[in-house]
Amino acid sequence: MKRSVWLALSLVLTACGGVANDTGLEALVRVSGGQFYRGAIDKLSSASAPAVVDVLNSQTVISPGLENKQISGRLDPGSTAVAIGFSGDVGYWVLPAGVPDADSPTQPTFHASLSFAPVLTAKSYDLIVRAASPDAIGPPAHVALDVQQTLPPTGALVISLWWDTESDLDLHVVDAYGDEIWAGNINSYDPYAATPTTDAGAWNEGGILDFDSNAGCVIDGRCNENVVWSVGPPPGNYLARVDTFSLCGNSAARWTIEAFLNGTSLGRAEGEAVPSSQRFTKGKGGGLAALSFTIPRP
Repeated sequence: MKRSVWLALSLVLTACGGVANDTGLEALVRVSGGQFYRGAIDKLSSASAPAVVDVLNSQTVISPGLENKQISGRLDPGSTAVAIGFSGDVGYWVLPAGVPDADSPTQPTFHASLSFAPVLTAKSYDLIVRAASPDAIGPPAHVALDVQQTLPPTGALVISLWWDTESDLDLHVVDAYGDEIWAGNINSYDPYAATPTTDAGAWNEGGILDFDSNAGCVIDGRCNENVVWSVGPPPGNYLARVDTFSLCGNSAARWTIEAFLNGTSLGRAEGEAVPSSQRFTKGKGGGLAALSFTIPRP
């Protein structure tokens, strides 16, 4: 029975412009486990039902190359699948509908993991979700996703951490004096240890953390933190660590860390945070040693 329903649905979708058994490598959005159909999802012929009841989406700001973004929702009774894709893209993806949840026992559900092409430009994209039955495709439900380019900020020394899932990772940097910059101490400049000065801008001499991304699993879409010295950093040895504060329910987070001195890379490291990574000490001294480098004396 399930095979005949899926075959009928495939024929409906293919007749509306799709071609089955396509890998969809050039699509701007991919859906894990989905079947790709070629053709614009917003151009499919539409019936009044079945419709998408709701779409749950916790992250409206994304970055190029983001992976494993989760969306979910409910569909009208009788829905057997859901189609997902960007408006105007080369194609769309189809997933079988899931079983209803206890709160809405007549409404099939869907759960999708989305990944985005690295070539996305900084603008707003219209993600379309459509319910489908074996003989009809319902009206589009729209989800606005704003793409922001995540580039390292400018500065004399920049240490940048990026990761690819909606998780709470923290960047820790220990400078040449042994001072640690992290979310609990965002600036290494110490006015009490420094030579007395009346310069109101002296605090800019320290390494400064720009943002605590996804703090407490409040997802902000950045998945990026930077520690920046706007003026020349002190010479000596530096250590950067990655602290997996929480994966926020994700299975893993792949991260990249890189240091730049006056725009030139001093080193780069990559790794993966897994559930066991969350057991390590939080706060000062926490995290996995990821990258070390030396700033030479002038």
